[in-house]
Amino acid sequence: MVKITVNGREVEADPKQPLIAACHGHDVDVPHYCYHPGLSTVGSCRMCQVEVQQGTAPGRVMVACRTYPAEGMVVSTESEKSHATRRECLEFLLKNHPLDCPICDKAGECDLQDFTYQEGQATGRSKEPRRPLEKRHSLGDVIVLDQERCILCSRCVRFFEEVPKKAQLTVASLGSRSVIATFADQPLTGNYQGNIADLCPVGALTLKGFRFQARVWNLVKMASTCAECSRGCSIQVEVLRGGDVKRFRPRENAAVNRWWMCDTGRFAFDHVNAKDRLVNSLVRDGHGLAPRSIEDGIAAVRALLDAHSDALFVASPFCTVEEGASIQALAKRRGTTALFVAPGPNGLKDALLHTGDPCPNRRGLTELGLQPIEPKELAKKLASSKAAVLFGERVVELAGAAAIAALPTSTALAVFDCKAPDAAACTVAIGVPTSVERTGTWINVDGQKGPIAAVKPAPAGVRALARHLAALDLRAEAARS
Repeated sequence: MVKITVNGREVEADPKQPLIAACHGHDVDVPHYCYHPGLSTVGSCRMCQVEVQQGTAPGRVMVACRTYPAEGMVVSTESEKSHATRRECLEFLLKNHPLDCPICDKAGECDLQDFTYQEGQATGRSKEPRRPLEKRHSLGDVIVLDQERCILCSRCVRFFEEVPKKAQLTVASLGSRSVIATFADQPLTGNYQGNIADLCPVGALTLKGFRFQARVWNLVKMASTCAECSRGCSIQVEVLRGGDVKRFRPRENAAVNRWWMCDTGRFAFDHVNAKDRLVNSLVRDGHGLAPRSIEDGIAAVRALLDAHSDALFVASPFCTVEEGASIQALAKRRGTTALFVAPGPNGLKDALLHTGDPCPNRRGLTELGLQPIEPKELAKKLASSKAAVLFGERVVELAGAAAIAALPTSTALAVFDCKAPDAAACTVAIGVPTSVERTGTWINVDGQKGPIAAVKPAPAGVRALARHLAALDLRAEAARS
């Protein structure tokens, strides 16, 4: 480490990291476009210029992403020279950038907007027309490119070269004709395309699925964990006015996913935005499953457990550590062992993030002592059992909806899930929240804990699984007393 002075404050800096990293590490903001801590540095946007003085030499303006700290270096990010050079860069970038902020998806989180405002660059001196470039150019099934917005920072190009290590984009043509393009105009492929929309500092690269869906200032954003595999990527969940989830985006976590996430997790909206949710409870009578109150549903589950002391307890791998502990405790008090559904690999495993394991809390439930069971074995065990209780989000789906539907009516089945199963064996079904409607902890494949957060309220008539388990425990205590 070396000692440098930044804006009059002496700090320690790693000489192997660029100066911009040292500034950001000590809460000193330096504007930038092309720099990203997860990518190689190119110094093409020239936006991160700061005034640097070394020894007795006069201070000069240098790009912070290509300059490395040295002992005794004096850095000013707020000098007039620094601001003047940034304004010149912005004037150049705004020369061709369209003034379509009111219709741009990036509005509200656009670095070009923010830095233009911060630096006070409000006028331009050139009179020439802007470059005529293509709008709404499709780059495949995920990304749309608005060429006229692009500032050629090359983040997207470097991402494909350096992260998934499959180059798919390039800066084509020369000089004023330069544009971002795919090789031979082929569509982008792979499970990590959505990351370039996050990387784009302006509105040039946007997600087809999010385009014109919401204004970002209307989104409620909360830190959570991805549910689509056992990697447990740290993410940010974004919900529009308490309604649908509009975006899953990666959240920086050096121990898990760094700055990235796969498209499988990014676009996993179907389950969390489903409209046909199970609310309150359904209890079977002579005419089939009929709507009942939650209290009636809990009473029906209690009656099932009282009639079958050997009932199976089966948890979803989506259950949190806290929910799993409660299920395990209830099972032990009844003298049985809790299982959890553990499907095999789904074929999505890759060398970057996706593990191919659809169980986000496999390790957490295993460490609690719940025994994993594959769907085929579970189907056999259920078919030979007199009664069973399935707990948790997507438990029927992961156990196999067809297998559950095929269970004989001699098996009395109670289900706590987000959807009611279409199964003759099901005597009672009670609704529970999804992973974006409750709080708790998952433990990923490497033992890292990841929180899940209630970003939106559960539908009316849906209570947390923990409350249902507590209600069952209270009834058990009352029965014993």
